[in-house]
Amino acid sequence: MATEKKATVRDIAKKAGVSVATVSYVLNDKQGTKISEATRKKVLQIANLLNYSIPERYKGQEEKKGYTIGIVYQLLEDMPSRNAEVMHMVHLLAERFKRIDFVCRLLPVDDEESVVRPVSGLDGIIAIDLNKATFKKMAGNYYIPILCLDMMINDFLFYQIHTDFEKLMEEAGKALGGEFLVAMDGYCNEGYQEYIEETVGKGRLLRFTDLDKKKIAGLKGKKIAAYGENLGIALLQYVPEEDLLIISESEARGYLRPSVKMLHNDMEKKANLSMNIMMNALEKKFDVKHEYKV
Repeated sequence: MATEKKATVRDIAKKAGVSVATVSYVLNDKQGTKISEATRKKVLQIANLLNYSIPERYKGQEEKKGYTIGIVYQLLEDMPSRNAEVMHMVHLLAERFKRIDFVCRLLPVDDEESVVRPVSGLDGIIAIDLNKATFKKMAGNYYIPILCLDMMINDFLFYQIHTDFEKLMEEAGKALGGEFLVAMDGYCNEGYQEYIEETVGKGRLLRFTDLDKKKIAGLKGKKIAAYGENLGIALLQYVPEEDLLIISESEARGYLRPSVKMLHNDMEKKANLSMNIMMNALEKKFDVKHEYKV
C-alpha cells in the first residue's frame, strides 16, 4: 500500500494553474473576490481529487452508512447495438457495486435539464459515453470522483477507461485472416469516436445506420467485423458466415450457429476495473493511473 503524502495548497495551485492566494480564497470560501466560477470549480475539484478538505457546503452529502454511486448514461435512437452495450455495462456495474453494499443510482440523460440539475447524496459518478458538452454540464455540478467509460476527456481530474481498439482490431484481423471492414454504431463522445476512426483506418469504418440495400449489396465478397451482437445478427442476412466476425460483449452464443465466428469484447474486466478504481478514488488506498485501455 502506498504511503500518501498530504497535499498542500501549493500542490493544488500548481495543478489548477492559479496562485496560492486564489486557492486559499476558494478553500476558505472567502466572499467578494473576483474569482470566476470556472476557476472556483476547478480548484474545488482538484482539492477533492487530492483528498484536501473543501468547504462543507460544497460536499452536498448527508452522513450515511455506505457509498452511493451515480451511473450517468444516454440511450440513442437507431443505435441498438451501442445501446445494448451501454445497458450491459450498466447492469454489470450495478451488480458489482451491490455485492460490496454500495448503492447505485441510475441517471439516464433524457434532456439538458437532467444533467444541469445536480443530484444530492452521490459519493462518486460513472459516466458512460457522453458527448463533451453534456459531460461538461454534468461534471461542473460535482466535487466528487468521476470516472469516464468509453470517453476521452483529456483532463487529469477524471479517471478514464475505454476499449482497447488496437488490440481488438488485431484479434479481428487474425480471426478473419486478412483485410476487413468494420460495421458499428456511432458513439456520443467525440474524442472516443475519433479514436475509433483513427484505429480502424480511413475508409474501413461503416456506420450501420448509413447502410441501405445498395450499400449492403456492395459488401459482397468483403470480410466484415460487426461490433455488437445485434448488429452482427442483422448482417448475417446479407453477409456469408465465412466473411463475418461478430464482436460481442457476451461469451454466450445464444441461438447463433457454432460456424459463426465470434470475438469476445471483455466488458466484465472493464466493469471490475471501474469498481476498483472508484473504490480507490473514494478511500485513497492506492496510487492508480488516470487512463486505462481494456
